[in-house]
Amino acid sequence: MRQQQRASLPFILITVFVDVLGIGLMLPVLPAVVGELAGSPDVQAYWYGALMVTFGLVQFLCMPLLGALSDRYGRRPVLLLSIFGLGVSYLVTATTQSLTILLLSRVVSGATSASFTVANAYVADITTPAERSKGFGAIGAAFGRGFIVGPMLGGLLATGDLRLPFWIAAGMAL
Repeated sequence: MRQQQRASLPFILITVFVDVLGIGLMLPVLPAVVGELAGSPDVQAYWYGALMVTFGLVQFLCMPLLGALSDRYGRRPVLLLSIFGLGVSYLVTATTQSLTILLLSRVVSGATSASFTVANAYVADITTPAERSKGFGAIGAAFGRGFIVGPMLGGLLATGDLRLPFWIAAGMAL
């Protein structure tokens, strides 16, 4: 493996980790934020469901788009743009007092967190066939670490301030 290729793998792994960590930071806190804005439990349940469905649907629809953009413009610029979009989304979530704006933030977050296909393609680009499974395993490990650390850290940070996990996620992404 060339020196540039070795240097690229940590960038990819950090990108995946930060992406998943941000999602994990938000998971235990978002229902309370929605409840703060919604008023009644029925409205809270509706909006929380709408936010989760919107995120997943947009992420699903944008994965091929980000893959195509990374084929055309390069993997690194698309990953950097994706992480920037996540940072902006978390900033909006940290400051909004509107459920509609929160929904739009989840659209941006879903679109920009669809970068897993780009990360996998990047690993496929920089590894030899013999090293490829090791690279994909490292992505899986970064993903898993983010989902282990994120919710725990999000819950701990939210005990003092409900919006603090979003500020932290935005700071890490940006």
